[in-house]
Amino acid sequence: MTAPRFVRRIWVMPALLTAAMAGQTNVGDWSAVKALAPGTQVRVAAGSRTVSGRIGRITDDAVAVTSGNGQENFDRQQVSAVSVKKPSHRKRNTLIGLAAGTGTGLVAGLASRSKAGQLNVVSNSAVVGALTAAGAVVGAIVVLVVPTGGWREIYKK
Repeated sequence: MTAPRFVRRIWVMPALLTAAMAGQTNVGDWSAVKALAPGTQVRVAAGSRTVSGRIGRITDDAVAVTSGNGQENFDRQQVSAVSVKKPSHRKRNTLIGLAAGTGTGLVAGLASRSKAGQLNVVSNSAVVGALTAAGAVVGAIVVLVVPTGGWREIYKK
């Protein structure tokens, strides 16, 4: 007798979880900070201060950040965390939402066309066009509201 399908799937979850955890980076490694290119937008937490700016120079023992207050130097022992700014893909995501909404609206419009012999108050092409346009607008707005970018921590003591 074989186990039900959902029981067999449960055994896969620990393997997937282990693989996902193994793929995460070690945020306690200073070499990730040393690998940053000059000019990279960062946020450095040192003690009770957090400074946002661009990387100036990085050594084995220190990091220099150029912020609105000029260049600030932090010893490695002072730094408790370093985060980098992730790029925002808002334009790309908006186009994807627009395309997905257009496709969904088109399919809904085509599915809602009246059949022969039914009362046809509005033309079929008007219904298809209206639902396609509405789907495009809704798809673009939904994706615009979803936040993109943000900060990714690469070092933490």
